Amino acid sequence: MSRINWLLMLSVSVLSLALMSQQAHCNDSTEQINNDSCMKCHKRNGKMQGHHALDELNLSCSSCHGEKGNHPKKPNELMVFSADSDLAVTTQNQVCLTCHIPKKLADTEWTHNVHAQKVACSACHQLHPQTDRIMTLTTKQRSDECQRCHSVQR
Repeated sequence: MSRINWLLMLSVSVLSLALMSQQAHCNDSTEQINNDSCMKCHKRNGKMQGHHALDELNLSCSSCHGEKGNHPKKPNELMVFSADSDLAVTTQNQVCLTCHIPKKLADTEWTHNVHAQKVACSACHQLHPQTDRIMTLTTKQRSDECQRCHSVQR
């Protein structure tokens, strides 16, 4: 084997190992958020997974849901992101926009701009599971999702 081929194979091997190591790190680096004090009670709901659980993001439950305050007493000031939430859509979305840049969102998918003032991010996105379901849909499936709210009048 020539020296160039050997170096090429070595480089590919090192790159492969680095990528596998990174993937393993991404899969396992949820310790910080899953050791959050909130998880003492909320672990029955499952662990935080996926991109938002990465330790590098330095997120805690309070990063999105707010400070514990008088929780678990009711009423409390914790933010809940769901269709039946009492929080205004703009308030819910503002939490997401503390990290996500509106221009990047618009460049990624035009529907972000169209819906930003009227539809909560959580109406389409799921942040706690390993994979955000909306990110796995085909174009046709996304179109079908749109029809849940939009119907054509004939």
